[in-house]
Amino acid sequence: MDYTWWTVNSSHQIHLVRHAEAAQRWTEASDPALSAAGAAQARGLAEAWCEVPPLAVRSSPLRRARETAAPLAEHWQRETSIDEDFREVPGPTDFALRPAWIEHLMVAHWRELDATVLAWRDRLWGALQALPAGTVVFTHFMVINAVVSLLEGRERLVVFEPDYCSATVLAPEAGALRLITLGESRATRVLV
Repeated sequence: MDYTWWTVNSSHQIHLVRHAEAAQRWTEASDPALSAAGAAQARGLAEAWCEVPPLAVRSSPLRRARETAAPLAEHWQRETSIDEDFREVPGPTDFALRPAWIEHLMVAHWRELDATVLAWRDRLWGALQALPAGTVVFTHFMVINAVVSLLEGRERLVVFEPDYCSATVLAPEAGALRLITLGESRATRVLV
């Protein structure tokens, strides 16, 4: 992935980075580690960002996000702040219910979602608005989609498919946020 286009202004932006590939699917495990390919993706991200001046590093508490953040945080010699508000959307704990639930979520409008998901969205939005510029957040597919959906005034939760380690870039401006660019979009293993 090419990250060179934002390095000049990175200290004035917020970067939402989707975690690298997990060893297990969301329908198989609640908090999987990175796969071998995912660990390589995380190292590749750190190498690609080696010339970027150090930013504040935040991460979802989930293992796949923390492990994706680790190589870059180590390179920058930064502590990773763990932030519950950037955790993936809450879903069923019963793995048997997860495939149908996620399929519904992929096409659902905000008005069709339950109070738990809406409360998650509202906490996420509040946390995002409080972030200072010059921050990179390692997070999840649905988190990034919720943010983009809100910024663009969309009715659906899912508006694009951010690839592993892709960076969606925002700019805080006059008390608001502006979408600079979406992260790279590719086929992922969200549904399979």
